[in-house]
Amino acid sequence: MEAIAEALKKNIEAAAAVEDVADELGVVHAVLRTQIAESTAHGDVKGAVQRTHRLEKKLNETAEKMEEVNQAIEAQHASLTHLSKAN
Repeated sequence: MEAIAEALKKNIEAAAAVEDVADELGVVHAVLRTQIAESTAHGDVKGAVQRTHRLEKKLNETAEKMEEVNQAIEAQHASLTHLSKAN
């Protein structure tokens, strides 16, 4: 059960890191969007600005899924710990 607790700890840290990167990417997107006017952005630049938004959204969705998995692991770990103590 210690292995589950350690895996949960590492996964929680990874989820936090993913969320931090998503937040930073959101800031980058906001800066690019405001500093590069839509009318003056061309080709690759416009595509890059749009891509930062899509990547931010994808990272946020991944962080949410990781949180759901963490909650399930935590519940399972608690259940196993309770059963172990009962025996």
